[in-house]
Amino acid sequence: MRNAAPALAWAALLGALALMLVLWTGDLVAIALLPGAILVVLVVALGAARAREPREERVPEAGASAILGAGALALLAIGAVAGLWAALIGAGLLVLALIAAIRERWG
Repeated sequence: MRNAAPALAWAALLGALALMLVLWTGDLVAIALLPGAILVVLVVALGAARAREPREERVPEAGASAILGAGALALLAIGAVAGLWAALIGAGLLVLALIAAIRERWG
């Protein structure tokens, strides 16, 4: 039950906001959506309450190539809006990330 406490607190906060929304507005869509969100959070809390405590496992080492690759993919996506320059920088960083990942894997 300890795992569900944050989700239950969030559901209580959403419930208070839903009550205030009912008092201050007559918009039916807004009034219907917030209780729906509360139900979703309560389902998440139920899942968290039923979850077992995680076993202690060794955390795998993460290299800098993963972070570099994520940044490269973000720049490639931004390139669709910002222009070709961002896409080219992202592509270059992606090549560097792949090379770094290969070096990390096979030395």
